[in-house]
Amino acid sequence: IDREKFTKTVRLIALRVPKAKCQFYMKALRGLVLDIPRQQSVVRDPSDDSTRLLLLKEEVKDGSLPTMSEERRAEIGVDALERTTHDLVLSYDYFNAEQVLRRLLPEGCDVPGSFETVGHIAHLNLRDEVLEYKHVIGRVLLDKNPRLKTVVNKVGSIESEFRVPTWELLAGDTSLETEVRQHGIPFKLDFGEVYWNSRLEAEHKRLIEQIRPGEILCDAMCGIGPFAVPAAKAGRRVYANDLNPSCARYTRVNCVGNKVKNLVKCYNMCAREFIRKLLRPGKVEDTGETTVGTDGKRRAVQWAATGEDVDGEPPSGAVFDHVTMNLPATAIEFLDVFKGAFDRETWAGHHLPVIHVYTFKRGTETVEDVVRRGEGHLGAAIANPTVHEVRDVAPNKIMLCLSFRITSDAAFPPEDGTKGNEAKRAKIGD
Repeated sequence: IDREKFTKTVRLIALRVPKAKCQFYMKALRGLVLDIPRQQSVVRDPSDDSTRLLLLKEEVKDGSLPTMSEERRAEIGVDALERTTHDLVLSYDYFNAEQVLRRLLPEGCDVPGSFETVGHIAHLNLRDEVLEYKHVIGRVLLDKNPRLKTVVNKVGSIESEFRVPTWELLAGDTSLETEVRQHGIPFKLDFGEVYWNSRLEAEHKRLIEQIRPGEILCDAMCGIGPFAVPAAKAGRRVYANDLNPSCARYTRVNCVGNKVKNLVKCYNMCAREFIRKLLRPGKVEDTGETTVGTDGKRRAVQWAATGEDVDGEPPSGAVFDHVTMNLPATAIEFLDVFKGAFDRETWAGHHLPVIHVYTFKRGTETVEDVVRRGEGHLGAAIANPTVHEVRDVAPNKIMLCLSFRITSDAAFPPEDGTKGNEAKRAKIGD
């Protein structure tokens, strides 16, 4: 970038004003005084230290200010002020990114008007017509945004196993490890290895607020912990899992960094395997805390209490109150893992969990169609579902959260007809 080509000198009319009366004349001449970003309207007078130069707008060509009435000029004494000129030099540093790019790119090219940031990283999704100028665009964005250190562009569609985009470096630091904050909570991540979307902050907060004291969250597709960490910060216990090893690692890092690792167990495996292991028959330890069971009585909160720094295997016999499945491209297909997988003895007296599964609604699909799609994958009816619209992803593509409490008919395997099982079934609530 030849920065010298952007240097521009503008000759302005200036009024020589006593130093003590600058504020008075700036107010009295509002609408005529220079008002452009990052430029002062009052500058030092090189010929007299007791006065200052009040700069007028470039559009003001007549120093006599004919647009102002004689009465007003007399009232403020503007005619008594000496007129002069001042050369205002505007350099590359003055112009914003859009102004610079409009001069650098061919006429008619679509100038990138906005971008998203993740920590110190700006990420773009450039159109084919400007790819030839991608490095220039990256350099300009870096120049004009001091908080940025790196500019990247998305390459191709998301096809990786872990749903992580491929990024091409356009300008700046090669490191994609950064830190973001949501509701005051810091999260570390490597943007080249994990998925992160800052637009989901409100959704994370909305869902976490539904988890009551004493309840446990099963976060089956936890990413770097945007549900798990805030839930733990609010005092809730969490089983967190992600197939992506980098996500699982950063969940641990973020739990430790936010001093909540004692409340979060972190795992790295397929979500189906993770849920199956938690739902195996067994019993985990009591925490000493209690919650209200289906019979209205207080029951012990059970938790994999194997030490803060020990995660081990997902514990058999785990019970939990909410399940989050935030992988909207495919998460709804995982609902089949719950069908008939719950152990009656383990869950006797416990409320069955509320499942929150994220998915996309496309084209002419209705909310009812989304629920039916969920029922198809679950293999059972969904009772009293709620569907929350999260955000518009693209034209005819909306991200939704389908929430429902799994019913006993869907959760438990068929009865064997014995008296013992009938008695257990009577104690189990939906």
